[in-house]
Amino acid sequence: MSDSKSPKLIHSDDDQLNATQIIPLSKPLDAGECLVGRFEIESLQGQGRYGFVYRAYDKQLDTVIAIKVLNTSLSQDKQTIADFKKELLLVRQLSHPNIIRVHEYYQDEDVHFLTMDWISGSSLEEAIASNSLTTEQTFQIIEQLLDGLAFAEKAGVTHKDIKPENIMLDESGRLFIADFGLSAFNKESNADRVSGTPYYAPPEYLQTGKINLTTDLYAAGVVIFQLCCHGLPFSGHSVDEILQTKLLDKPKFKAVKEEFTFLKSWSLTLISPHPASRPTNISHAQNQYISLLAEKDNKPISKKRLIVTVMSMMVFFIIAVVLFMNRQTPIKANAVDHYAVAILPLQTQEGAFDQTFANYLNYQLTDIKNLRVIEQSRLSQLLAQLGITPPIDDANMELISDLLQIDVLISPQTFIAGSEAKDIQFQLVSVDGFNIQRETLIKAPYDKKDWQEVTRHFVDKFRQRLDIEVNAEKTIEIEENPLVDLFPIKTLILKGDFEQAQQVLSQILVREPTAAQAWLQQGELNLTIGLFMEAEQAYSQAIALSATNSYTAKLASARLNDLAGKVEQAQADYLSLVNAFPYNTELKMMLSEFYFLIEQHKKMEVLLQEVVKIDPNHPSAWFMLGRVAFLQGDFEKALNEYFVKALITAKKLKNRVQEGEALNAFGVVYEQLGETELAFDYYQQSLKIRRQLTNLADAATTMTNLAAMHLAVGEYQQTEQYLTESLAIYQKLDDQEGLSNTYNELGKLAEEQASYQTALENYRHALNIRVELNNLMLQAESMNNIGFTYFMLLDPEHALVYWRQSEQLYQQVQFPIGIIHVRQNLGQMELAKGNWRNAYHLFNNTLTDAEKLNITEESIVSRSYLTKLAFLQGNFYASIEELTVTYQAAVKANDVRAMAEFGLWLADWSLQLGDQEQAAKHLANINDIVSHHGNKEHMSKFQFLKSQTVGSLLTAVIENKNNRVLDHAHQSIYIRQLIYQARQSLHQGNKDISVYLTPLANVDFSLQQYQYIEYLELLAVQQYFAGAWFDLKATLRSADILLRKMGDYWRSFQFDRLRAQLAIVNQQDPTKYYKKVTKKLMHLKVNLPPEFSGKFIETQDYFELNDSLMELSRHDQ
Repeated sequence: MSDSKSPKLIHSDDDQLNATQIIPLSKPLDAGECLVGRFEIESLQGQGRYGFVYRAYDKQLDTVIAIKVLNTSLSQDKQTIADFKKELLLVRQLSHPNIIRVHEYYQDEDVHFLTMDWISGSSLEEAIASNSLTTEQTFQIIEQLLDGLAFAEKAGVTHKDIKPENIMLDESGRLFIADFGLSAFNKESNADRVSGTPYYAPPEYLQTGKINLTTDLYAAGVVIFQLCCHGLPFSGHSVDEILQTKLLDKPKFKAVKEEFTFLKSWSLTLISPHPASRPTNISHAQNQYISLLAEKDNKPISKKRLIVTVMSMMVFFIIAVVLFMNRQTPIKANAVDHYAVAILPLQTQEGAFDQTFANYLNYQLTDIKNLRVIEQSRLSQLLAQLGITPPIDDANMELISDLLQIDVLISPQTFIAGSEAKDIQFQLVSVDGFNIQRETLIKAPYDKKDWQEVTRHFVDKFRQRLDIEVNAEKTIEIEENPLVDLFPIKTLILKGDFEQAQQVLSQILVREPTAAQAWLQQGELNLTIGLFMEAEQAYSQAIALSATNSYTAKLASARLNDLAGKVEQAQADYLSLVNAFPYNTELKMMLSEFYFLIEQHKKMEVLLQEVVKIDPNHPSAWFMLGRVAFLQGDFEKALNEYFVKALITAKKLKNRVQEGEALNAFGVVYEQLGETELAFDYYQQSLKIRRQLTNLADAATTMTNLAAMHLAVGEYQQTEQYLTESLAIYQKLDDQEGLSNTYNELGKLAEEQASYQTALENYRHALNIRVELNNLMLQAESMNNIGFTYFMLLDPEHALVYWRQSEQLYQQVQFPIGIIHVRQNLGQMELAKGNWRNAYHLFNNTLTDAEKLNITEESIVSRSYLTKLAFLQGNFYASIEELTVTYQAAVKANDVRAMAEFGLWLADWSLQLGDQEQAAKHLANINDIVSHHGNKEHMSKFQFLKSQTVGSLLTAVIENKNNRVLDHAHQSIYIRQLIYQARQSLHQGNKDISVYLTPLANVDFSLQQYQYIEYLELLAVQQYFAGAWFDLKATLRSADILLRKMGDYWRSFQFDRLRAQLAIVNQQDPTKYYKKVTKKLMHLKVNLPPEFSGKFIETQDYFELNDSLMELSRHDQ
């Protein structure tokens, strides 16, 4: 019976017991609606407990997906959404053939939704109702259901709402489990409710709301019962009645087919009212099912053979019992080929010695090849993070074993054996299912003066207990007697207490000047604090004082060769250590760091995958895997396979430092993918944690990232605030890499404000530091930035030098996105130089590369420039249409920088085609964006274009040298102002425009070639009016050369008009030129909407010749 403390379902009416609680729904979306500028709704597929499900098209990935839009009542609760996001982190790691993959959570204004894989098919509920499943299909469904749930169980994820409605079958019969993670919306822990459907929930869950390892198994058992019997095992008109039947009644298994009867006993154990009577977990039930299928397929044996078999088994059983009574229970290993152990500190109330004792024992066990021994520093950190202090109870023993993925915890303990004597015992603690097993391996007198002998005795016994043979073929020897005084130094280094570590180490070296291990430790300390020359000297001493095949000599050699740049020798040394100790994950991590430094990313990834296979909760391996995937340009893999697991692991271990690190990495990837809001969200979460931890360096890193985000939306004040704070922190910490990153961002800030000399200075500061750091990736970034700054400062030679160096470095470190950035910059320069064919190939190739890598921002950049080239060549309609779609996507995504840029392009193109009204609309749309978020270039261009929409002549800029800004963007506006004024003057009937042409003649047009062709057009018109026929011929020849280089330019018909005039003067037939003009104009008109034709011709007819442009455009030849 339920009471006031029992959890309750929202609905308990008869017609709703078959369904999970339904939350009031929001208004459905219409087909054609586009969410976040990316997901286009195709159709409503249905409604469920949490909202609507739609079929949608992902424009970015060109694929069909499913979208679940959450009900407003859920999405408006901030705490509910926060809880769900945490649950989603766990769910996103579920990549399995029988689980619908959830991708990401998005928000578009007040619409909150999830994206997931689209499955074309029907639900299991529909399949059961239609009675269409064959026997073999039923067996396959059970197998797939258990396989998917077992995978989720191993990942630590419980569904809590398994039922036929949440199980999909595609057209091939493949099963998919849906709605993992959505139970977070029930908030059963604090809302006095249970999630799920009461018919499928185990009785203990209905009573307490608490889950266990059999919660999903029970629900699966009900589903399996339905598959076999086509009915539910329990009945009732209320939750209380259902609970009573579950607890008191035995279900009647009435199989609809004879072939299902062999499953009766097994399926009933799955829905037993008592958790202890069910299989221990889903994997256990899965193994039972596999065995049942195998037994079903075996033929029956004869009666005589059965008797013989039974008698033989009885004899075997008696022998086995005798043997069992005389042997110890074997300790189970999680891995096939090795054991994993951790050593708890000795508890003598002498903190330093207790830790030294554990370190010494750890050291001795490291010599056993088939043993993975957890570093003492890692265990100590974990205990501190979890808030666990000795004595450790069973629940925490189980938690530690699970988090470290170990088979045995070694617990040394001392106790009083007499009036003054003490004994020591070594207890082995292991977890078997729900049980904690404790075994005292040895118990001996304890003498603090001779404690090392006791530990060596334990190591021998422990090896025998695990039945591990002595490694007779050692390639590298661990020194038998370590210098125990060195153990605390490693802890001091990890804590960052370098000064104290050096004091202790110096005392040891004075006392033991020939101790090779001490010199190795000195080398490690010097390396950590950046004293590389001193580190080399210490490593050399360690090698000289140790045996050739010793661990000390080999590690010192690896480090020394690494510092000396002897890559092959260093790699060989590291590999020999890794091969000698194959389950030592810290050595593997050391080698992976080496691979990272030498940009061997593929090798690094393979090695790190070995680490997480051995040690799935390793505190930093998943994060490093994410880094290497990111560096290889695989952002989806970095995010969904690696960084998500890094974040989950950090949360499991309660490691706030690594949680902040993983959240920052999420921000970096989402920023790269163009998901601005998500990037901001994750950066803010990371900064909050890092500031709470008073971790200055990490906080500065995230602030630098946030500064870049604010810069991207034109929020200069916030950008400068973050960068100033970051710079002060890095200077205080003498963090050179951090300083270089901040100077780099300061360069971008100056660049956005058109302070290119300041930008160049900051970029050079960053590059100088990065050269000292020998970081090729960062050097490549700086060189690319410097190259672009030189381009903007009208220095193409220096720009090209830096861009080529940057491209080579990016190729060397194998960073494809960096290569794309450089080539896009090269494309801009080729466009500016008039080499339009080269520009086309560069932008087209980078578009292909960006789409392969699924990089949104870079794809948009390349595609937009291809659109610009198409416009310049006269493909007006298609270009404007495509750019309008891009602009609208930017509006939907709230990408203010893209909105400003593409809005200005649209306004500019409208003016070139003579549509001032449309241009004014475009400018009005982006007025606030440019005012609040635009950079200096945007603002200048906006004012220039706006002046044209109102038909006003700008103040003359002829002799005012202050207007001739020495950068590319403002030089372009300066030129265009003069060209615009010259055309306006001609349009008003003036035939002398030399006042505008004179300053233009002094301009360096090398990076303004399509402005130069317009200058040549005006120059030719002036020469025509002046009757300077020789000069006109020369100008037309220059234009012809440039037009051939460009490929085609839509204004070229104006030169053919002037060639016709020159032919008339020379008493030649102008017909061929008029035909070319007509053909070109007809082509251009085809590429214009009909209503624009008149405006277009009127705009181009700004000077008077003895022809009629309107007539030529009508003449169909």
